[in-house]
Amino acid sequence: MTMDYKVDNSEELFEKVISFINHVTDSEKNKESNLIQAILNIKEDEEEVKKEFNKISKDDIRDISLSEFHVIECIGKNNMPNNIFIARELDMTKGGISKINSKLLTKEIIKAKRVENNKKEIYYSLTDKGIALFKLHEYFHKKERQKLIEIFNTYKEEEVTAIFKFIDDLKKVI
Repeated sequence: MTMDYKVDNSEELFEKVISFINHVTDSEKNKESNLIQAILNIKEDEEEVKKEFNKISKDDIRDISLSEFHVIECIGKNNMPNNIFIARELDMTKGGISKINSKLLTKEIIKAKRVENNKKEIYYSLTDKGIALFKLHEYFHKKERQKLIEIFNTYKEEEVTAIFKFIDDLKKVI
């Protein structure tokens, strides 16, 4: 069902969408500094989270790229994945994953293991530092999700339906 009306403020809406996309892009570029700032702002009642974050330094966080965080997340969520599995999961090249894993090995965030019957294939797991970074990443995803859900809960059902339609339509053209 298509609607036969023109949005009076379509130019303004277009500018808002572009502004939002730029905001998201800028936020992604500043992820590392945002993570450090968020760690400093952890509430005292989140002592368990704070304890986990004390296992890593600010430099550990600063030195990790967004791609490296995604690899850490993939390794943390899967039991002993290899380069091919990680590459498929993250839609990256095997060579790209090899480079990232090499950096993460040097930083002692992951460890490599070969199985006895297959000396060629390397499987990865997280070190204690890697586990702390994985938990950090998961914690902030959870916090961001909670913020968004709180926003979503302020909308009426028909507004949410319109938002779904808008996002689906936008995906078709972007």
